[in-house]
Amino acid sequence: MDYRVLQTIEVALANFNTVSVSDINRRCTGQIEGAGSASSHYANGGGHAVDFYLLNGRPLTGGDPGSLKLIRALDPVMPPNTDLGQVGCRGSVAVTNFLPFDDTCDHLHIDFRQAQGTTLKLST
Repeated sequence: MDYRVLQTIEVALANFNTVSVSDINRRCTGQIEGAGSASSHYANGGGHAVDFYLLNGRPLTGGDPGSLKLIRALDPVMPPNTDLGQVGCRGSVAVTNFLPFDDTCDHLHIDFRQAQGTTLKLST
């Protein structure tokens, strides 16, 4: 499990009363779907990405208000070049540390495959 995934969930929990994750480590479950074995959920031992599907009980599209709130909370603390899915599911959002890419509009995907840094920049 990538420590940055756990830190990302921590930030989500600091901003929402309830957080639901649909995918972290497919290597543990043996799932090969979507991007298959190339997915950061599976490749290199798995656990290098997280998919959120509900925030405060509301479904996510990557462009809904909850997704946008989480993106804005995460962007300043993310290591540079962290991948952010669902670019085609929302209007333009200014980000500094995220690299947006296309993904399905039924969750919010955060991916550390290309990220430059071993932790989030969280204050202690």
